[in-house]
Amino acid sequence: MRPSAFYKGYHWPHILFFGFTPLLAAGGIVWVFLAGGPHGATWVLTLLMFLACGISTTGGYHRCFSHQSYSATLPVRLFYLLFGAGSFEGSARWWVCQHRYHHLYTDTEKDPYGINKGFWHAHIGWLFNKDQNPPSFDNVKDLDQDLLFRLQHRFFPVLAVGVGFLLPTAVASLWGDPWGGFFFAGLGRMVINHHATFCINSVCHTIGNQPYSDDEHSGRDSWIAAFLTYGEGYHNFHHTFPQDFRNGIRAFHWDPTKWFIQILGLTGLAGKFCLAQKEKILAAKLMMEQKQFVRSLRHQPEAIRQKAEEMIRSARIRLQGASVRFAEIQKNLQEARRARVASWNNSLAAMREDYRRAKYEFNIAMAEWRALIRGPISISL
Repeated sequence: MRPSAFYKGYHWPHILFFGFTPLLAAGGIVWVFLAGGPHGATWVLTLLMFLACGISTTGGYHRCFSHQSYSATLPVRLFYLLFGAGSFEGSARWWVCQHRYHHLYTDTEKDPYGINKGFWHAHIGWLFNKDQNPPSFDNVKDLDQDLLFRLQHRFFPVLAVGVGFLLPTAVASLWGDPWGGFFFAGLGRMVINHHATFCINSVCHTIGNQPYSDDEHSGRDSWIAAFLTYGEGYHNFHHTFPQDFRNGIRAFHWDPTKWFIQILGLTGLAGKFCLAQKEKILAAKLMMEQKQFVRSLRHQPEAIRQKAEEMIRSARIRLQGASVRFAEIQKNLQEARRARVASWNNSLAAMREDYRRAKYEFNIAMAEWRALIRGPISISL
């Protein structure tokens, strides 16, 4: 390969930007500390910039724009577009385009940051290769109808510098710490946000659990990555149910983006929330547990394996059936309560009894499933 061809194959502005900004940020932070350290208010400003830019990427670029898992009002979209630009991760139009290709072609050659091309490529290397740019923006035509979306893409460099660097520098100047604002709330914050986001593409496709699927995609759930990325680390769930506005579905899952979106909903600033059906989530989880159970039998005799597989398959079908019945009765009961049906007869009481029975049957089926999955193998032939 000729030297000229080598240089032309790489995106040198990206290489220089992502190569020198961490060095500049580290040097600037050390310099500010040697000069006496940042002002106390600068620490607060840095935290606020972290949250504003981070949530704009996860809640805005990702869950709202890319997957349209909920709708946001004009002020919220404007907030996402401004502070999303300040994250210096590209315009929303470019970011969404890349991410939709990622979900469409996950783990294939057409995946822009597919882990099948290596950890380094998925983390940041894909940004250095000119060939990784998508051929067109055909997959974001729905968002191109939004004027704000188009304007942010057109004026991205100005907005990125203005919000990402000039804003924190100007605000910190109010208490006499412009360099602290620039290096801490601006440049340092940007570098950390970058690599936290990049970890979703690399770490969350390499390390973690796969409770919902292990053959359709390489996404993995990592609570450590979730802590660093405002809840984006539950990546196995996300790739299995990409339109759900949540990533962490359990109450104890660390997902600040989910909580922020829910607060927006309570204040009327967001709506039309997409939620994966509980029955489908359970079905995916049970199928994965069945696969893992069958794999654990690989060293058992053929007769035992066949018997165990039959037992686990029957148990899964019973549990899924109980789950569907329970969900249907629960929905009917809730609708009856809202409509105040049968306040003068026994219909509502009968529905409550059906609900209690369905819940009991579901709990029994779940207990049997857990006992079979986690208990020792004891099969009489």
